[in-house]
Amino acid sequence: MGSQPEVDYLKGIAENDLAVLQLIYRESLPEVIKFVKRNSGTVDDAKDVFQEAILIIFRKVSNKELELTTRFHLYLFSICKRIWLKKLKINRNREVPFAAEKEFGFELHLEEQFLKSRKWALFHKKFQQLSEECRKSLNMLFNGRSSKEIAETLGYSEDYAKRKKYKCKLQLAELIKNDPDYNALRG
Repeated sequence: MGSQPEVDYLKGIAENDLAVLQLIYRESLPEVIKFVKRNSGTVDDAKDVFQEAILIIFRKVSNKELELTTRFHLYLFSICKRIWLKKLKINRNREVPFAAEKEFGFELHLEEQFLKSRKWALFHKKFQQLSEECRKSLNMLFNGRSSKEIAETLGYSEDYAKRKKYKCKLQLAELIKNDPDYNALRG
């Protein structure tokens, strides 16, 4: 396969081209399903992993952070493999070897990106569970606003704004810590 079709895959992902996405699924998903099933997973697990990998590639292409040095399908498979092995590690809470990263020299930071996106998703999910009042207070805090500014904006005394901000931070931390995914993501 020449380099032109490789560029077309990336362009197709970037443009959300349904025909290209269907082609990628048809050509690459069966191999991912085989790998995941051989490694304690299901077809649904494989489809989830495949979708996550496509999203990672989409983000990298959108941010102009991806320059392929290998065939597209090999790169996609390596991301899927990495994601699945990471999930196994989280689920089993033990190290899973991944020799391919040494063999192929693929980006080691994919695991970090995956973990950061899962942490952000957990934070965002729990933040949305807070009251509107807490979300407003914490948004202002995260945007560098002082307790005095928060109090003025929300119509509180400065002391009440400080107490409210503290209680909201505690509530958010508690929501996050009580989530089943929290311990798996702490690493």
